[in-house]
Amino acid sequence: MARMLLGLSLSLCLAVGLWLPQVAAAVVDPVFSVTTSTNSMLQNQSVTVDIQGDSLDDLFAYEINLYYDDSILQPDTTQKFTDLNGFALPIKIVQEGGTHAQLVYTKTGSLTGLSGSVKLGTLTFRAVGTGTVDLTLKQVKISTSSLKEEKLLTPNAKATILVDSRERPTLGSYPTPTVSTPAEPNVVSVKPEQLQTSGAEKIAIALPTNAQQILLPSNTAELLGDKNLEIQAEKLKLELPAKVFTQLINLVNEQERSDSKITLAIEPLTESAVGEDVLNQAKNQLGASVKLGSMIYSIKLYVTTKAGQTLSLTSFEQPVQIQFKLDSAVNPKLSSVYYISDNGGLERVGGTYLSGELSTDISHFSKYTVLEVAKSFADVPPSHWAADVIQELAAKLIISGTSEQTFEPESKVTRAQFTSLMARALNLKMTNSSTSFKDVQSSDWFAHEVAAAVQAGIVNGRETDNFEPNALVSREEMTAILMRSYKFQHGKTDPAAAPSFSDEAAIGEWALADVKAAAALGLVQGRSEGEFEPQGFATRAEAAQVLYRLLSK
Repeated sequence: MARMLLGLSLSLCLAVGLWLPQVAAAVVDPVFSVTTSTNSMLQNQSVTVDIQGDSLDDLFAYEINLYYDDSILQPDTTQKFTDLNGFALPIKIVQEGGTHAQLVYTKTGSLTGLSGSVKLGTLTFRAVGTGTVDLTLKQVKISTSSLKEEKLLTPNAKATILVDSRERPTLGSYPTPTVSTPAEPNVVSVKPEQLQTSGAEKIAIALPTNAQQILLPSNTAELLGDKNLEIQAEKLKLELPAKVFTQLINLVNEQERSDSKITLAIEPLTESAVGEDVLNQAKNQLGASVKLGSMIYSIKLYVTTKAGQTLSLTSFEQPVQIQFKLDSAVNPKLSSVYYISDNGGLERVGGTYLSGELSTDISHFSKYTVLEVAKSFADVPPSHWAADVIQELAAKLIISGTSEQTFEPESKVTRAQFTSLMARALNLKMTNSSTSFKDVQSSDWFAHEVAAAVQAGIVNGRETDNFEPNALVSREEMTAILMRSYKFQHGKTDPAAAPSFSDEAAIGEWALADVKAAAALGLVQGRSEGEFEPQGFATRAEAAQVLYRLLSK
């Protein structure tokens, strides 16, 4: 703990520019270098900059100062610059002595510092102007694990980038698109050689601002091979598997394919009336307070034959990943990607949040956006122990209230209700809702979810031909279903030390292993000190809590 506090103190001192006098010198100074993902780019495109340290010997803390021209480049300070174990301050932009990005890091909880070759930082810059710009590493302040051997180094390592308003050839694995003639300022034409970059895991095409159509060769799938194509717009990314282009071009007769052209259209819908219509529909359909978390995009992929026939896919055989840059004013925990149908209806697709972006897989193109959905219930005040969990699951449309205004958190949960919650959480699919249970009719509201959960093996009937949908769920029964769901998600249960409950003798033999495994994983807890209460009935708030923990694993 003392070492951790010393490390944190050093890091904070670095952040405000304080540094202790040098008292010792290493035998060999570290070597630092700056590399970029490209050496030539267009205005409004982005570049990744890596800072590498070599010949490191017990590097415990550092302050890196990378200088640049802020009239040409603008850094993204919202992202972490390192994933190294330890404490890193947010990226700081300092104007004094020349504009530079300051990166401050210190190890914590370790007896020794970094040694050998280590990537010390990664930044993303966006080109806001044009011209030649140097990224220069002028100053690096370092300390060893003793926190006494501090040193100021001036490596003057640099990388140079040319930013132009017109296309130029680039090096590296991220090809620059060819912009069409001034007669079509919103169209980008991608050349075949841009889809054949060797060594890259995927082919990335960064679009200029305002580009709305990407023209691709008819043999795009063949050129990509087993790689994906990533399209990088300013606030949206799409990652398309090569198989999608195979599926698309196969819509055209083989004799006509070579003369056809593929178009990917990405149109941001900026009219305020469109946004208002979406928000009004969302409020009516979801019964909640709703915000737009991103722009609304209309996305289309189609192939046009030489004769002018246009063909498009209704669904993809392999999913396409869509990634939105999230508006900083919305809560990512309450935000999801939504599909907007032609009649204005909304369908939640999903969403995983990371570093300011929300991504999910989609099976077709249409209109998409991000919505923050904040659903509140009169009987779940902010002080309620499960308030945040209930609100987040309601935003994901996994749980709902017993009415528009109430949730009834202390009400007991039935088998049909808990099974339906689990089926929605796991996104279980089934083509029909028929089961062998006499007490589950295909017209029942829960029939589809029960059928899907039975097929997935996460729930059984209480008898061979009876499900007992209206019977209350006991805590041991809830836990058994929960563990089957965990195994369905992860394929196995990781062994862990299981806590003991004083009332273990009361837990059914059929459920004991599941209860102990769920407790070891942190999925369930006792109701009181040391007691599990296996025959106690699960409440709606408890069901929401264990569901949230399952989805967080």
